Amino acid sequence: MTQAAERARRGPLSGAAAALLVAVFVDALGSGLYMSVSVIFFTRYLRLSGGQVGIGLSVAGAVSFLSLVPTGILADRVGPRRMLIGAHLVRAALLTCYPFVSGFAPFLLVVSLLAVADRGASPLVQGLFGTAVTKERRVRAMGRARSLQNLGLALGGLAAGVVLLPDSDGLYVGIVYANSLSFVIAAALVARLRSAESAPGGGRPLPWRQRISVFRDRRFALLTGLNSLVSLHVTVLTAGVPLWVLAHDRIPRAAIAWTLVLNTVVVVLFQVRATRGIESAEDGGRALRRGGLLLAVCCGGLAVTGAVPTGAAVALLLGAVAFQAFAEMHQQAGAWAISYDLAPEDRRQVYLAFFGLGNAARNTYGPLVITFLVVQRGAVGWLLLGVLVLGAGAWAARCSRSPAADPTPLSSSLLSPVQGGSRGHRS
Repeated sequence: MTQAAERARRGPLSGAAAALLVAVFVDALGSGLYMSVSVIFFTRYLRLSGGQVGIGLSVAGAVSFLSLVPTGILADRVGPRRMLIGAHLVRAALLTCYPFVSGFAPFLLVVSLLAVADRGASPLVQGLFGTAVTKERRVRAMGRARSLQNLGLALGGLAAGVVLLPDSDGLYVGIVYANSLSFVIAAALVARLRSAESAPGGGRPLPWRQRISVFRDRRFALLTGLNSLVSLHVTVLTAGVPLWVLAHDRIPRAAIAWTLVLNTVVVVLFQVRATRGIESAEDGGRALRRGGLLLAVCCGGLAVTGAVPTGAAVALLLGAVAFQAFAEMHQQAGAWAISYDLAPEDRRQVYLAFFGLGNAARNTYGPLVITFLVVQRGAVGWLLLGVLVLGAGAWAARCSRSPAADPTPLSSSLLSPVQGGSRGHRS
Protein backbone atom coordinates (compact mmCIF):
# COMPACT_ATOMS: atom_id res chain seq x y z
CA MET A 1 0.00 0.00 0.00
CA THR A 2 1.34 3.44 -0.95
CA GLN A 3 1.80 6.16 1.65
CA ALA A 4 -1.03 8.17 0.09
CA ALA A 5 -3.37 5.19 0.25
CA GLU A 6 -2.37 4.52 3.85
CA ARG A 7 -3.04 8.14 4.80
CA ALA A 8 -6.43 7.95 3.10
CA ARG A 9 -7.25 4.73 4.98
CA ARG A 10 -6.32 6.27 8.31
CA GLY A 11 -7.84 9.69 7.63
CA PRO A 12 -11.04 11.04 9.19
CA LEU A 13 -14.36 9.58 8.12
CA SER A 14 -16.83 11.85 6.35
CA GLY A 15 -20.28 11.79 4.84
CA ALA A 16 -22.44 8.78 5.68
CA ALA A 17 -19.79 7.17 7.88
CA ALA A 18 -19.40 10.33 9.99
CA ALA A 19 -23.16 10.63 10.46
CA LEU A 20 -23.31 6.97 11.44
CA LEU A 21 -20.60 7.56 14.04
CA VAL A 22 -22.69 10.36 15.54
CA ALA A 23 -25.71 8.03 15.63
CA VAL A 24 -23.64 5.39 17.45
CA PHE A 25 -22.51 7.95 20.03
CA VAL A 26 -26.05 9.26 20.64
CA ASP A 27 -27.33 5.69 21.00
CA ALA A 28 -24.58 4.88 23.52
CA LEU A 29 -25.09 8.09 25.49
CA GLY A 30 -28.76 7.33 26.03
CA SER A 31 -28.05 3.67 26.77
CA GLY A 32 -25.42 4.65 29.34
CA LEU A 33 -28.01 6.77 31.12
CA TYR A 34 -30.59 4.00 31.07
CA MET A 35 -28.31 1.11 32.04
CA SER A 36 -27.35 2.92 35.23
CA VAL A 37 -30.94 3.03 36.49
CA SER A 38 -32.77 0.20 34.74
CA VAL A 39 -32.79 -2.29 37.62
CA ILE A 40 -33.74 0.43 40.13
CA PHE A 41 -36.52 1.56 37.78
CA PHE A 42 -37.85 -1.99 37.49
CA THR A 43 -37.88 -2.69 41.20
CA ARG A 44 -38.88 0.71 42.60
CA TYR A 45 -41.10 2.29 39.95
CA LEU A 46 -42.61 -0.83 38.34
CA ARG A 47 -42.76 -2.63 41.71
CA LEU A 48 -41.23 -5.85 40.38
CA SER A 49 -39.33 -8.23 42.61
CA GLY A 50 -35.68 -9.00 42.02
CA GLY A 51 -36.64 -12.53 40.98
CA GLN A 52 -39.13 -11.25 38.40
CA VAL A 53 -36.55 -8.89 36.95
CA GLY A 54 -33.99 -11.70 36.71
CA ILE A 55 -36.42 -14.08 35.02
CA GLY A 56 -37.59 -11.37 32.65
CA LEU A 57 -34.07 -10.46 31.57
CA SER A 58 -33.16 -14.13 31.10
CA VAL A 59 -36.21 -14.80 28.93
CA ALA A 60 -35.52 -11.62 26.95
CA GLY A 61 -31.96 -12.79 26.32
CA ALA A 62 -33.16 -16.14 25.02
CA VAL A 63 -35.76 -14.54 22.74
CA SER A 64 -33.23 -12.09 21.31
CA PHE A 65 -30.81 -14.96 20.67
CA LEU A 66 -33.43 -16.86 18.65
CA SER A 67 -34.42 -13.75 16.69
CA LEU A 68 -30.93 -12.69 15.61
CA VAL A 69 -30.56 -14.74 12.42
CA PRO A 70 -34.16 -14.18 11.22
CA THR A 71 -33.53 -10.46 11.67
CA GLY A 72 -30.41 -10.77 9.52
CA ILE A 73 -32.31 -12.63 6.80
CA LEU A 74 -34.95 -9.87 6.74
CA ALA A 75 -32.25 -7.17 6.67
CA ASP A 76 -30.73 -8.75 3.57
CA ARG A 77 -34.12 -8.36 1.88
CA VAL A 78 -35.04 -4.82 2.90
CA GLY A 79 -31.59 -3.34 3.60
CA PRO A 80 -29.76 -2.61 6.86
CA ARG A 81 -30.63 1.09 6.87
CA ARG A 82 -34.38 0.52 6.93
CA MET A 83 -34.01 -2.23 9.50
CA LEU A 84 -31.83 -0.08 11.78
CA ILE A 85 -34.27 2.84 11.55
CA GLY A 86 -37.04 0.42 12.49
CA ALA A 87 -35.02 -1.04 15.36
CA HIS A 88 -34.30 2.43 16.80
CA LEU A 89 -37.94 3.51 16.55
CA VAL A 90 -39.16 0.27 18.11
CA ARG A 91 -36.72 0.76 20.98
CA ALA A 92 -37.95 4.33 21.44
CA ALA A 93 -41.62 3.26 21.44
CA LEU A 94 -41.06 0.41 23.89
CA LEU A 95 -39.16 2.62 26.32
CA THR A 96 -41.99 5.14 26.14
CA CYS A 97 -44.36 2.34 27.17
CA TYR A 98 -42.24 1.22 30.15
CA PRO A 99 -43.65 3.64 32.78
CA PHE A 100 -47.16 2.36 32.02
CA VAL A 101 -46.29 -1.32 32.45
CA SER A 102 -48.26 -2.94 35.26
CA GLY A 103 -47.42 -6.48 36.30
CA PHE A 104 -44.94 -9.14 35.29
CA ALA A 105 -46.56 -10.31 32.02
CA PRO A 106 -46.55 -6.87 30.33
CA PHE A 107 -43.00 -6.31 31.59
CA LEU A 108 -41.92 -9.64 30.09
CA LEU A 109 -43.44 -8.68 26.74
CA VAL A 110 -41.83 -5.23 26.61
CA VAL A 111 -38.40 -6.33 27.84
CA SER A 112 -38.33 -9.23 25.35
CA LEU A 113 -39.25 -7.05 22.36
CA LEU A 114 -36.72 -4.45 23.48
CA ALA A 115 -34.02 -7.12 23.71
CA VAL A 116 -34.80 -8.28 20.16
CA ALA A 117 -34.37 -4.72 18.83
CA ASP A 118 -31.24 -4.14 20.93
CA ARG A 119 -29.57 -7.39 19.87
CA GLY A 120 -30.37 -6.86 16.20
CA ALA A 121 -29.01 -3.30 16.08
CA SER A 122 -25.32 -4.21 16.43
CA PRO A 123 -24.93 -6.30 13.21
CA LEU A 124 -27.09 -3.75 11.39
CA VAL A 125 -24.67 -0.96 12.34
CA GLN A 126 -21.74 -3.11 11.23
CA GLY A 127 -23.50 -3.82 7.94
CA LEU A 128 -24.08 -0.13 7.33
CA PHE A 129 -20.42 0.67 7.90
CA GLY A 130 -19.67 -2.03 5.33
CA THR A 131 -21.52 0.02 2.72
CA ALA A 132 -20.55 3.49 3.97
CA VAL A 133 -16.77 3.07 3.65
CA THR A 134 -14.41 1.23 1.34
CA LYS A 135 -13.39 -2.34 2.14
CA GLU A 136 -9.97 -1.43 3.50
CA ARG A 137 -11.50 1.10 5.96
CA ARG A 138 -14.27 -1.08 7.40
CA VAL A 139 -12.43 -2.46 10.42
CA ARG A 140 -10.93 0.92 11.27
CA ALA A 141 -14.36 2.54 11.03
CA MET A 142 -15.75 -0.05 13.43
CA GLY A 143 -12.86 0.69 15.77
CA ARG A 144 -13.81 4.35 15.83
CA ALA A 145 -17.44 3.40 16.40
CA ARG A 146 -16.48 1.23 19.37
CA SER A 147 -14.34 3.99 20.89
CA LEU A 148 -17.25 6.41 20.62
CA GLN A 149 -19.64 3.81 21.96
CA ASN A 150 -17.52 3.27 25.08
CA LEU A 151 -17.18 7.01 25.55
CA GLY A 152 -20.94 7.49 25.22
CA LEU A 153 -21.72 4.71 27.70
CA ALA A 154 -19.22 6.14 30.20
CA LEU A 155 -20.52 9.71 29.89
CA GLY A 156 -24.11 8.50 30.14
CA GLY A 157 -23.31 6.53 33.27
CA LEU A 158 -21.55 9.51 34.85
CA ALA A 159 -24.46 11.81 34.01
CA ALA A 160 -26.91 9.35 35.54
CA GLY A 161 -24.84 9.22 38.72
CA VAL A 162 -25.04 13.00 39.08
CA VAL A 163 -28.72 13.30 38.17
CA LEU A 164 -29.80 10.53 40.52
CA LEU A 165 -28.41 12.12 43.68
CA PRO A 166 -31.93 13.27 44.71
CA ASP A 167 -33.20 9.66 44.27
CA SER A 168 -36.56 10.59 42.76
CA ASP A 169 -38.98 8.35 40.83
CA GLY A 170 -39.58 11.23 38.45
CA LEU A 171 -35.90 11.31 37.57
CA TYR A 172 -35.93 7.57 36.81
CA VAL A 173 -38.82 8.05 34.40
CA GLY A 174 -37.09 11.06 32.88
CA ILE A 175 -33.98 9.02 32.16
CA VAL A 176 -36.07 6.31 30.49
CA TYR A 177 -37.63 8.97 28.25
CA ALA A 178 -34.22 10.50 27.58
CA ASN A 179 -33.01 7.13 26.29
CA SER A 180 -36.13 6.90 24.13
CA LEU A 181 -35.33 10.33 22.68
CA SER A 182 -31.75 9.25 21.95
CA PHE A 183 -33.09 6.41 19.79
CA VAL A 184 -35.36 8.80 17.89
CA ILE A 185 -32.37 11.07 17.17
CA ALA A 186 -30.26 8.07 16.13
CA ALA A 187 -33.05 6.92 13.79
CA ALA A 188 -33.22 10.39 12.22
CA LEU A 189 -29.47 10.36 11.63
CA VAL A 190 -29.58 6.90 10.05
CA ALA A 191 -32.54 7.95 7.88
CA ARG A 192 -30.27 10.53 6.21
CA LEU A 193 -27.75 7.88 5.11
CA ARG A 194 -29.15 7.54 1.59
CA SER A 195 -25.71 6.92 0.10
CA ALA A 196 -24.99 4.14 2.59
CA GLU A 197 -27.90 1.99 1.47
CA SER A 198 -27.28 -0.78 -0.99
CA ALA A 199 -29.70 -3.10 -2.66
CA PRO A 200 -28.99 -6.59 -1.41
CA GLY A 201 -28.65 -9.17 -4.13
CA GLY A 202 -29.09 -6.52 -6.82
CA GLY A 203 -32.78 -6.29 -5.93
CA ARG A 204 -33.43 -9.96 -6.75
CA PRO A 205 -34.68 -12.09 -3.84
CA LEU A 206 -32.34 -15.00 -3.16
CA PRO A 207 -33.62 -18.56 -3.01
CA TRP A 208 -34.31 -19.69 0.54
CA ARG A 209 -31.45 -22.23 0.36
CA GLN A 210 -28.96 -19.47 -0.32
CA ARG A 211 -30.36 -17.21 2.40
CA ILE A 212 -29.62 -19.84 5.07
CA SER A 213 -26.34 -21.05 3.56
CA VAL A 214 -24.55 -19.68 6.63
CA PHE A 215 -25.79 -22.70 8.60
CA ARG A 216 -23.86 -24.98 6.22
CA ASP A 217 -20.68 -22.92 6.30
CA ARG A 218 -18.66 -24.96 8.78
CA ARG A 219 -15.56 -22.79 8.56
CA PHE A 220 -17.55 -19.66 9.39
CA ALA A 221 -19.38 -21.47 12.20
CA LEU A 222 -16.09 -22.69 13.68
CA LEU A 223 -14.61 -19.19 13.62
CA THR A 224 -17.80 -17.88 15.21
CA GLY A 225 -17.34 -20.32 18.08
CA LEU A 226 -13.63 -19.64 18.51
CA ASN A 227 -14.22 -15.89 18.50
CA SER A 228 -16.87 -16.44 21.15
CA LEU A 229 -14.30 -18.14 23.40
CA VAL A 230 -11.71 -15.40 22.95
CA SER A 231 -14.42 -12.85 23.73
CA LEU A 232 -14.67 -14.27 27.25
CA HIS A 233 -12.69 -11.15 28.18
CA VAL A 234 -16.12 -9.56 28.65
CA THR A 235 -17.10 -12.08 31.34
CA VAL A 236 -13.66 -11.88 32.93
CA LEU A 237 -14.14 -8.13 33.45
CA THR A 238 -17.82 -8.06 34.41
CA ALA A 239 -18.04 -11.27 36.48
CA GLY A 240 -14.64 -12.86 37.04
CA VAL A 241 -12.81 -9.84 38.46
CA PRO A 242 -15.65 -8.73 40.80
CA LEU A 243 -16.12 -12.25 42.17
CA TRP A 244 -12.36 -12.63 42.63
CA VAL A 245 -12.09 -9.32 44.50
CA LEU A 246 -15.04 -10.17 46.73
CA ALA A 247 -13.42 -13.50 47.60
CA HIS A 248 -10.21 -11.79 48.82
CA ASP A 249 -10.88 -9.44 51.73
CA ARG A 250 -7.53 -7.67 51.56
CA ILE A 251 -8.25 -6.32 48.06
CA PRO A 252 -10.38 -3.14 48.43
CA ARG A 253 -13.87 -3.38 46.98
CA ALA A 254 -13.34 -0.06 45.22
CA ALA A 255 -10.87 -1.86 42.94
CA ILE A 256 -13.86 -3.28 41.04
CA ALA A 257 -14.85 0.23 39.94
CA TRP A 258 -11.22 1.08 39.15
CA THR A 259 -10.99 -1.87 36.75
CA LEU A 260 -14.11 -0.78 34.87
CA VAL A 261 -12.81 2.77 34.51
CA LEU A 262 -9.40 1.53 33.38
CA ASN A 263 -10.95 -0.73 30.75
CA THR A 264 -13.12 2.06 29.39
CA VAL A 265 -10.26 4.57 29.18
CA VAL A 266 -7.92 2.11 27.45
CA VAL A 267 -10.53 1.08 24.87
CA VAL A 268 -11.53 4.67 24.10
CA LEU A 269 -7.89 5.67 23.59
CA PHE A 270 -6.48 2.65 21.76
CA GLN A 271 -9.26 0.74 19.97
CA VAL A 272 -8.66 2.48 16.64
CA ARG A 273 -4.92 1.86 16.88
CA ALA A 274 -5.58 -1.83 17.51
CA THR A 275 -7.25 -2.10 14.09
CA ARG A 276 -4.09 -1.07 12.23
CA GLY A 277 -3.23 -3.58 9.51
CA ILE A 278 -6.39 -5.66 10.16
CA GLU A 279 -8.40 -6.02 6.96
CA SER A 280 -8.69 -9.62 5.76
CA ALA A 281 -9.96 -12.72 7.52
CA GLU A 282 -6.38 -13.94 7.84
CA ASP A 283 -5.43 -10.65 9.54
CA GLY A 284 -8.44 -11.15 11.79
CA GLY A 285 -7.31 -14.64 12.77
CA ARG A 286 -3.93 -13.30 13.81
CA ALA A 287 -5.67 -10.58 15.83
CA LEU A 288 -7.71 -13.25 17.64
CA ARG A 289 -4.49 -15.10 18.38
CA ARG A 290 -3.03 -11.93 19.91
CA GLY A 291 -6.25 -11.40 21.85
CA GLY A 292 -6.11 -14.94 23.22
CA LEU A 293 -2.48 -14.49 24.23
CA LEU A 294 -3.14 -11.16 25.97
CA LEU A 295 -6.16 -12.59 27.79
CA ALA A 296 -4.08 -15.59 28.90
CA VAL A 297 -1.51 -13.17 30.38
CA CYS A 298 -4.38 -11.37 32.13
CA CYS A 299 -5.61 -14.67 33.62
CA GLY A 300 -2.09 -15.50 34.79
CA GLY A 301 -1.78 -12.15 36.53
CA LEU A 302 -5.14 -12.56 38.24
CA ALA A 303 -4.13 -16.00 39.47
CA VAL A 304 -1.17 -14.47 41.32
CA THR A 305 -3.13 -11.68 43.03
CA GLY A 306 -4.46 -14.04 45.69
CA ALA A 307 -0.97 -14.90 46.97
CA VAL A 308 0.71 -11.49 47.32
CA PRO A 309 0.38 -8.52 49.73
CA THR A 310 -2.40 -5.96 49.26
CA GLY A 311 -0.41 -3.32 47.39
CA ALA A 312 1.06 -5.83 44.97
CA ALA A 313 -2.35 -7.49 44.54
CA VAL A 314 -3.99 -4.20 43.52
CA ALA A 315 -1.14 -3.40 41.12
CA LEU A 316 -1.34 -6.87 39.59
CA LEU A 317 -5.12 -6.60 39.33
CA LEU A 318 -4.95 -3.32 37.43
CA GLY A 319 -2.11 -4.60 35.25
CA ALA A 320 -4.09 -7.73 34.42
CA VAL A 321 -7.14 -5.65 33.47
CA ALA A 322 -4.94 -3.53 31.20
CA PHE A 323 -3.99 -6.75 29.37
CA GLN A 324 -7.69 -7.67 29.32
CA ALA A 325 -8.51 -4.35 27.66
CA PHE A 326 -5.89 -4.88 24.93
CA ALA A 327 -7.15 -8.44 24.48
CA GLU A 328 -10.63 -7.00 24.02
CA MET A 329 -9.48 -4.53 21.38
CA HIS A 330 -7.58 -7.11 19.32
CA GLN A 331 -10.42 -9.62 19.57
CA GLN A 332 -12.91 -7.01 18.37
CA ALA A 333 -10.70 -6.01 15.44
CA GLY A 334 -10.26 -9.67 14.49
CA ALA A 335 -13.98 -10.34 14.74
CA TRP A 336 -14.84 -7.43 12.47
CA ALA A 337 -12.27 -8.46 9.86
CA ILE A 338 -13.37 -12.11 9.81
CA SER A 339 -17.09 -11.40 9.70
CA TYR A 340 -16.71 -8.75 6.98
CA ASP A 341 -14.30 -10.72 4.79
CA LEU A 342 -16.09 -14.06 4.88
CA ALA A 343 -19.62 -12.71 4.45
CA PRO A 344 -20.97 -12.75 0.87
CA GLU A 345 -22.13 -9.28 -0.17
CA ASP A 346 -25.67 -10.45 -0.95
CA ARG A 347 -26.02 -12.23 2.42
CA ARG A 348 -23.91 -9.95 4.56
CA GLN A 349 -26.51 -9.24 7.23
CA VAL A 350 -27.42 -12.85 7.94
CA TYR A 351 -23.71 -13.73 8.18
CA LEU A 352 -23.06 -10.83 10.54
CA ALA A 353 -26.09 -11.83 12.59
CA PHE A 354 -24.90 -15.44 12.74
CA PHE A 355 -21.47 -14.27 13.88
CA GLY A 356 -23.20 -12.28 16.60
CA LEU A 357 -24.69 -15.50 17.97
CA GLY A 358 -21.28 -16.23 19.45
CA ASN A 359 -21.45 -13.12 21.62
CA ALA A 360 -25.03 -13.90 22.65
CA ALA A 361 -24.02 -17.45 23.57
CA ARG A 362 -21.03 -16.17 25.55
CA ASN A 363 -23.37 -14.12 27.72
CA THR A 364 -25.06 -17.42 28.64
CA TYR A 365 -22.15 -19.80 29.12
CA GLY A 366 -19.58 -17.20 30.23
CA PRO A 367 -20.83 -16.81 33.81
CA LEU A 368 -21.02 -20.61 34.12
CA VAL A 369 -17.39 -20.94 32.96
CA ILE A 370 -16.27 -18.29 35.44
CA THR A 371 -18.20 -19.97 38.26
CA PHE A 372 -16.88 -23.44 37.46
CA LEU A 373 -13.25 -22.43 36.91
CA VAL A 374 -12.56 -19.33 38.98
CA VAL A 375 -15.04 -19.43 41.86
CA GLN A 376 -14.65 -23.15 42.52
CA ARG A 377 -10.98 -23.65 41.59
CA GLY A 378 -9.36 -20.31 42.35
CA ALA A 379 -5.93 -19.61 40.88
CA VAL A 380 -5.81 -22.93 39.05
CA GLY A 381 -9.09 -22.00 37.38
CA TRP A 382 -7.61 -18.75 36.08
CA LEU A 383 -4.71 -20.69 34.57
CA LEU A 384 -7.09 -23.19 32.95
CA LEU A 385 -9.13 -20.34 31.50
CA GLY A 386 -5.92 -18.81 30.13
CA VAL A 387 -5.04 -22.07 28.38
CA LEU A 388 -8.57 -22.26 26.92
CA VAL A 389 -8.51 -18.79 25.35
CA LEU A 390 -4.90 -19.17 24.22
CA GLY A 391 -5.80 -22.35 22.36
CA ALA A 392 -8.95 -20.81 20.87
CA GLY A 393 -6.99 -17.85 19.51
CA ALA A 394 -4.31 -20.08 18.00
CA TRP A 395 -6.93 -22.28 16.36
CA ALA A 396 -8.74 -19.23 14.98
CA ALA A 397 -5.49 -18.02 13.37
CA ARG A 398 -5.15 -21.38 11.60
CA CYS A 399 -8.79 -21.56 10.49
CA SER A 400 -8.78 -18.03 9.11
CA ARG A 401 -6.10 -18.75 6.52
CA SER A 402 -7.27 -18.71 2.95
CA PRO A 403 -7.79 -22.20 1.46
CA ALA A 404 -4.87 -21.64 -0.93
CA ALA A 405 -2.48 -20.94 1.94
CA ASP A 406 -3.70 -23.75 4.21
CA PRO A 407 -2.47 -27.24 3.36
CA THR A 408 -5.40 -28.76 5.26
CA PRO A 409 -8.10 -29.65 2.72
CA LEU A 410 -11.47 -28.06 3.31
CA SER A 411 -14.78 -29.75 2.72
CA SER A 412 -16.11 -29.20 -0.76
CA SER A 413 -19.23 -27.78 0.82
CA LEU A 414 -17.18 -24.91 2.17
CA LEU A 415 -15.99 -23.98 -1.30
CA SER A 416 -19.26 -24.39 -3.14
CA PRO A 417 -20.64 -21.47 -5.15
CA VAL A 418 -23.59 -21.29 -2.76
CA GLN A 419 -21.21 -20.46 0.08
CA GLY A 420 -18.76 -18.32 -1.82
CA GLY A 421 -20.92 -15.38 -2.75
CA SER A 422 -20.27 -13.10 -5.66
CA ARG A 423 -17.20 -11.30 -4.35
CA GLY A 424 -14.70 -13.84 -3.18
CA HIS A 425 -16.27 -15.08 0.04
CA ARG A 426 -13.03 -16.93 0.83
CA SER A 427 -10.17 -14.52 1.32
